Amino acid sequence: MKIDENNIFTILTVCSSALTVLFAVTGLIAVSGQFAAGVAVGGLVAIANCHWLYNILQRAMQLPARQAVRFAQSRYLIRLLIIAVIVSLLILYTKISIFGLLLGLSVVVIAIVAMAVSMATLNGG
Repeated sequence: MKIDENNIFTILTVCSSALTVLFAVTGLIAVSGQFAAGVAVGGLVAIANCHWLYNILQRAMQLPARQAVRFAQSRYLIRLLIIAVIVSLLILYTKISIFGLLLGLSVVVIAIVAMAVSMATLNGG
């Protein structure tokens, strides 16, 4: 499938979800249930964070420039704080693997890199 500006976010979501499932199943088989749970929860948090950021930016684009900047900055700080609290609570109060959680939180970044490489390769550099 060709990646363009109309479907890039959908492909990013599908790719990130597939990586989360792949890493969680592989972690369950090769490492442990705690590792797989960390990957699964981290992946869900990362994908939800990505969707939340996309929604904020879409709404900011509808505002006048000066108001959009303040809107995006305030929502960014709120989003960052909430994600930090969630990750902290997961680390402190659950029995999931921190390394699995870190891998899960990285699935969106891994998907973005894979998509960039794919686009560069398919478009001839």
